[in-house]
Amino acid sequence: MATVHVIGAGLAGLSCALPLAQAGASVVIYEATRHAGGRCRSFHDDSLGCMIDNGSHMLMGANDATRTYLGKIGSIDGITEVAPARFPFHDLASGDRWRLMPTPGALPLWLLSQNRRVPGTRARDYLDVFQLARAHADDTVADCLDNSNPLFERMWQPLCRAVLNTDARTASAQLLWSMMRATFVKGEATCRPLFFHNGLSPTLIDPALTLLNDLGAQIRMKARLRNIGRSEGRTTSLHFAEGSLRVGLNDAVVLAVPPEVCAQLCPEIEVPQDHCPIINAHFLLNEPAALPWGSPFLGIIGGASQWLFARSNVLSVTISAAERLVDRPAWELANLLWSEAAKALGRDDKRVPPWRVIKERRATFAQTPTELGRRASTVSGYQNLFIAGDWTDTGLPATIESAVKSGFAAANRILKSESKVEEF
Repeated sequence: MATVHVIGAGLAGLSCALPLAQAGASVVIYEATRHAGGRCRSFHDDSLGCMIDNGSHMLMGANDATRTYLGKIGSIDGITEVAPARFPFHDLASGDRWRLMPTPGALPLWLLSQNRRVPGTRARDYLDVFQLARAHADDTVADCLDNSNPLFERMWQPLCRAVLNTDARTASAQLLWSMMRATFVKGEATCRPLFFHNGLSPTLIDPALTLLNDLGAQIRMKARLRNIGRSEGRTTSLHFAEGSLRVGLNDAVVLAVPPEVCAQLCPEIEVPQDHCPIINAHFLLNEPAALPWGSPFLGIIGGASQWLFARSNVLSVTISAAERLVDRPAWELANLLWSEAAKALGRDDKRVPPWRVIKERRATFAQTPTELGRRASTVSGYQNLFIAGDWTDTGLPATIESAVKSGFAAANRILKSESKVEEF
């Protein structure tokens, strides 16, 4: 039976390998590092003495591909759904607190209630979102929405940074619309927040590795691909530091790697060039972290912080699109972010709890109109070489859902070429 070589054990690689292994293919996964999961994993932090995630992630009710993936690896119980959907916010400057509370169905009746929308806004202000639906390819979010309306800084900007990891003044309007169309426009059920209450690796990564191992897939860690041999329109060999491997006539190769690695291996494939960082700070408290309304998360307006996440005794703070802050020393960021978190929660900010700051300098590609045009297709131009990753042209922002969808798409291409019609 032909072998599928999957390069990269992040979510895109694992979600590609899974349906292939379930269909009976011989699958080998090669991971350059010591661990699977890529930018979506958990690890034990010695300074805090507990497990933390390398970043805070949230799914939404519309993320069907990820739900399918979780169901297949048997870890759907690893997510907690906030139902009905609630999005709480705290404004550091004014002290205002509010919750966005969508109602069921496509008719946005929630906008008629002041208690369900952003303070100081009118129901008709939200109709601006449909300007995104008419956006041209080179339009930014700020080009389409009223920057002077309080809704811009209190809703559109936070959502844009959270989903696109890009400031609304440079982010693609079309890409933000793809999220809004699938979630808020369709009603409450599709925008329900979903959280990984056990952490990322225990829910997304470890069960997949166990299942793949049970299915006979091989997983090789610390196997960094150095070069790809190609001839007559197909991949013929894979060159690792340890040696070279011939790719059989009926074999396939999937590059489930970051865009810069894809560009190094296949310079002829255009990839996004600019990236945006994310900063996450984790604080270990003496008691379970408690956020307003008992919510597992809280949006922050008017500060460097953007989102707080609570899981047991760990309070995590996220800054997306963090270009202005990523070069600051970790201790300085910890002090700044704790002072804002403490103010939002009414806690003493004079003594900073034990902390860990994690900087992902290339967390996602910059999801601007220019970079959006550089997303690669699943097919590479070579007969047996396929591309997967949250940065590929899935039609979605570079999120967990995009990574999983890209992996499924690559697997489906290979299965179809083998005359197997089951799709994921």
